[in-house]
Amino acid sequence: MLQKNIFWLCLIITFTSTITKAQTIAIDVNLNVNHKIGTSTDFERDKFITIHADIDDRDWYDAENFTDNLIDQFLNGYDVYMGRNTGGVQWIMNGVMREDPNRPGYADVTHIESEGLKRRNNYASNNTYHAYEHRNNKILCTQLHPFYPDGKKTNKGWAFSQTDTEEEPLGTASGEFYAHYINNFFGTGGNTGQPAPTYVEITNEPLWDLYNEIDNAFKFHRTVAQQIKKISPNTKIGGFCTAFPNLEEDNFQRWENRWKKFMDTSGDLMDSWAIHLYDFPAIGGKKKLRRGSNVEATFDMMEQYSTMLFGEVKPFLITEFGASSHDYKGTWSPYLDYLHNTAANALVMQFMERANNIGTAINYTMLKATWGSPSVDNVWSARLLRRKDEPVSLTGEWVYSDRVHFYQLWSDVKGTRVDAFQHNLDILTDAYVDGDKAYVIMNNLAWEDKNVKINLFEDAGLSINTLKKKHYRLDDTNASADKNGGKLETINYSSDIPETFIIGAEGTMILEYTFSGQIAITDTSQEIKHYAQEYYKPIKANTAEVFHINGVTIGTYGEAMLRLGLGRAHNKSLRPSIQFNGTDLEVPENFRGDEQVDRDTFFGVLEIPVPYELLESSNTVSVTFPDSDGHISSVAMQAYEFSKALGRSTEDQGGEDENITSTDGKLGKVNVYPNPADSYVIFDVSGEAEFSLQIFNLMGQKVLSDQAYSGKQIDTSGLKNGVYFYNIHLGDTVLKGTFVIS
Repeated sequence: MLQKNIFWLCLIITFTSTITKAQTIAIDVNLNVNHKIGTSTDFERDKFITIHADIDDRDWYDAENFTDNLIDQFLNGYDVYMGRNTGGVQWIMNGVMREDPNRPGYADVTHIESEGLKRRNNYASNNTYHAYEHRNNKILCTQLHPFYPDGKKTNKGWAFSQTDTEEEPLGTASGEFYAHYINNFFGTGGNTGQPAPTYVEITNEPLWDLYNEIDNAFKFHRTVAQQIKKISPNTKIGGFCTAFPNLEEDNFQRWENRWKKFMDTSGDLMDSWAIHLYDFPAIGGKKKLRRGSNVEATFDMMEQYSTMLFGEVKPFLITEFGASSHDYKGTWSPYLDYLHNTAANALVMQFMERANNIGTAINYTMLKATWGSPSVDNVWSARLLRRKDEPVSLTGEWVYSDRVHFYQLWSDVKGTRVDAFQHNLDILTDAYVDGDKAYVIMNNLAWEDKNVKINLFEDAGLSINTLKKKHYRLDDTNASADKNGGKLETINYSSDIPETFIIGAEGTMILEYTFSGQIAITDTSQEIKHYAQEYYKPIKANTAEVFHINGVTIGTYGEAMLRLGLGRAHNKSLRPSIQFNGTDLEVPENFRGDEQVDRDTFFGVLEIPVPYELLESSNTVSVTFPDSDGHISSVAMQAYEFSKALGRSTEDQGGEDENITSTDGKLGKVNVYPNPADSYVIFDVSGEAEFSLQIFNLMGQKVLSDQAYSGKQIDTSGLKNGVYFYNIHLGDTVLKGTFVIS
């Protein structure tokens, strides 16, 4: 059990130990260290804890709801933010708007202005809307028809102009309507009308229909963007809103023919990249997941190419995310909601890892979607609310579906992001501090339970008063998994605070610690992601591909992680030989998430620790595979610069972690001096003449080994300042500890 006095992080540590094996993964959290991701320092709930709904959605105010104030109970009760709306502009465009009698194929601008005034006045007169407008980071989006000019008529009997000339390129009339709609249907809040949308998407998932008209679809995007920027210049635009960005498909032909082409032809007019990300956890009996290494590879390839073209990573609009569970569509079931929540929990944590590059991320959960639920056997799965009598009948009041578990799980998290380090890539980890509270968040990407041990480093010696544990996982009451639903368990501890926990398979755990005083944020970990100058290279057997990562700032303390994106057939190697500035790196066997065996090919990122002392301002990476096939899709490096040496436990990274047990001197005491060391360090092991010594950096990379003896001066002049781990091997026993070089 964790002692209520968290130990003061001392950089000079002496102890003796024996090693016993246990399946336990260490999670290290430095509570006083702000982890800055680019310029992002805090948990941005308005980006990540969201629902696909709008403030004027009538479903909020339905008399048949289980509560008479659903919007307040849900938004304020669980601290949730609204986002995307694809219906409002569609209704006006399709069912209200008149054609300009003098310009066939164009909307009547005076009619747009008059209808916009009505809408602004209606909003201004509704004080209920005003109370929640700060929770509405609106993303405006059209549906493809009749917005795209292909002759399809509105319900008023006219169609947008299909003219495509140099003076009037394809989409001019559509873009003009959209821009005037934005200018006239919104105000600045309160009595002026609904605040203007934060972002605008051109249209929703256009290549579902236009897969044979890709060039025209992208030309249309460009023209509409030009019209919006001409008429409504402050509007931020996102495109092209792809449904499933399978960049690796057909040996990356999908990348070349879609996203690369879009960036090349229209990317200069985009303020953001709009994509949808879904797990397919049940499709034809298979499990095709994006969470894990696949989503990392998708982001990294787009980020790197964005940087190469435009000198920046344009932010992502993830305007839908979650799970699409094809095998269970039809009737509502708790299991269907569980599959979505499981995907959403993992995906949102991966989005949070690149918070500086995310404009918003919308959990694809609507309110009721009655338009998509014609019968009890054919209901829209993405609903926050269901009829109480489902799945038997579509009767009874509207109550929460189990999708509410996502929001209940995350309801309390807030604060400043602090350093969190996991020793296994399958445990996504994040942490935040707010006053006297700390939140440690863990998601288990593995398909089996995992044991974790929380190591909290806190400089001021604060004690833990209480712990609240929230744990979301699959209920196992029924023998058949799909007869179960998700279970959200909350346990409060006021004494005997545990330090080890079991996270259920694909589960998520949020630990809320309350301390004896305010937690001071006194230090920083600055994360900067650097992209190689080269990307997207075919893999040829035994042929080194070389990449250059420049402009790296190196501090006194830090860590680094090389990221290698690749797409390959399943029978090909995923463990290349890698040299970093001429030094061989150890490539881990593990990568995030599953092995993607149900996907057509592997597409993921390998994350390879780089000893910090190898970093230079300009770096060369050489990658060699033993076999041909596929592509290296991206190369990047996360560099972390610390203002001080950070606390890291001595457990091995990944696999079976090691549990340290004191021997009370039976095997001899280890004295380390001088500590901090400078040009040398001495290890004295009482009762032992000779021993094998290994020294590791914070990333677990071996930097020195020696056959030593007590009193021998070990040369450390070639090592950078920082905290190091030592292993002293005495037969079958290993003594472990830490020391500092300064």
